[in-house]
Amino acid sequence: MALRMSGGRALAVCAVVSTLACSAGDRTGPPPPPPPPPGTHIGWYVVFPPYGTSGGTGTTDSPWDLATALAGGHGRIQPGDTVWIRGGTYVGSFETSLNGTAAAPIFFRQYPGERATIDGSLAAGGSSLVFWGFEIMQSHPTVVVDRVLEANTANGKFINLILHDAGFSGVSMGADKGAGVELYGSIIYNNGFRDNIDHGIYAHNATTGTKYITDNVLFDNFARGIQVYNDAGTALQNVNVAGNVSFNNGTIATGSTRVNVLISGPTLITGMVAADNLLYFSPGIDGVQFRLGNYDTSDSALYNKGIDLENNYAVGGDVGIEMQYQWASATVRNNVLIGDGGTSVVRTGGPTPGIYDWSGNTYYRDPAATAWQQNDTGYTFDAWKTVTGLGATDAATAGTPAATQVFVRPNAYEAGRGFVVIYNFAHQDPVSVDLSGVLIPGQHYEIRNVQNVFGAAVASGTYTGALVAIPMGGVAPPRPIGRTSPAQAPRTGPDFDVFLVTSPAP
Repeated sequence: MALRMSGGRALAVCAVVSTLACSAGDRTGPPPPPPPPPGTHIGWYVVFPPYGTSGGTGTTDSPWDLATALAGGHGRIQPGDTVWIRGGTYVGSFETSLNGTAAAPIFFRQYPGERATIDGSLAAGGSSLVFWGFEIMQSHPTVVVDRVLEANTANGKFINLILHDAGFSGVSMGADKGAGVELYGSIIYNNGFRDNIDHGIYAHNATTGTKYITDNVLFDNFARGIQVYNDAGTALQNVNVAGNVSFNNGTIATGSTRVNVLISGPTLITGMVAADNLLYFSPGIDGVQFRLGNYDTSDSALYNKGIDLENNYAVGGDVGIEMQYQWASATVRNNVLIGDGGTSVVRTGGPTPGIYDWSGNTYYRDPAATAWQQNDTGYTFDAWKTVTGLGATDAATAGTPAATQVFVRPNAYEAGRGFVVIYNFAHQDPVSVDLSGVLIPGQHYEIRNVQNVFGAAVASGTYTGALVAIPMGGVAPPRPIGRTSPAQAPRTGPDFDVFLVTSPAP
């Protein structure tokens, strides 16, 4: 483990604050050391410098600094232990290679009710480690020029993090590292500054284990939201992209091809899953919702071996599903693609796409429009089905849905937490939402727009079991920190927005 501090940079600190309350702006002078929290949780303790030190014992009254804890706390941290990270800012590039066990992982968690921020990066190796609930960002991304997170812990979990303003892609999941890793429930935005290179998540997998990208929210990253890719010579396999919300990625750039989810590469691709994802581009944005398969060679069927695309919901953009080169095996079922007058809902290709299991998909696009393509030729819906042999049970209708569509995603790891995704076709304000899958009666809750996740709640109260009204006025997207972005991301409300529901931790 090593800690690398940027030379000459002033230490930034933030007093212990309530959850989601303190902004990542300028901070002057360290506050008094925080007292031991009431109802102290069992485990080891980390506090920002100068109150946390390498010479501490890891207790509430003698805490470690973060680097010491990530190095193992002088051998004290053992499998099954929890390290509580107190509220404050931890400046630097941090690393760890600790090893928990499958039965007893080591937890690094933000202390409940506080906001802990790494201003720099975290390179997480080792095995069976869990990182939960804190923020990683870069206040000087053009100086640090690094990812905020390298999620390479074998059988590791990265849960409910807030990851933004990286100099490179926000998250890296290495090709030959981190078998069994899961990135879950995180909010990932404004990462990168290089066209077509810097993404919210850049994942690859050459291992036999599966990597999981699950229930995250990604928006306004410089190129793609999720890029699953590998170079020639190394297999790309077993990546499960499920339940994510990805919108308006590439919109802060002028030269990036805007793609919300990409799974591709000039290499053998197999075992890919993209299911239950919710995607969106604002009106007038010419993005691609799904770009699937190697698109650099006419022999793509030699590389594109297997993908499962099911139960996704995508609105807007120039293209819904792009599979312009043949897959040896593909399941494309029960997806909903909602376009506008300029959308090609499907682009397929290859000599024999009829081998696909392609059924039950719904397209909101005029079936008489030439919005279905095969080998770069546009067809009407019925003609495309005839030419390709696909979509016998698919359905197409002109226009858009009449009713507002609401998706509620309870958090699998944290009770009282979840995402609400609203496609506001009916232009309602507010929208009434059933949160019974997230909250229980008597529970206090707060709801924030994910594009202002550290700002004021748009709704709060004590849950009674009744529908909860969520305002749809929208917010201005967060501007990238430390960069002059060539473009401003569009405001999504009132047409679409994503909200984070939280409640006090037990």
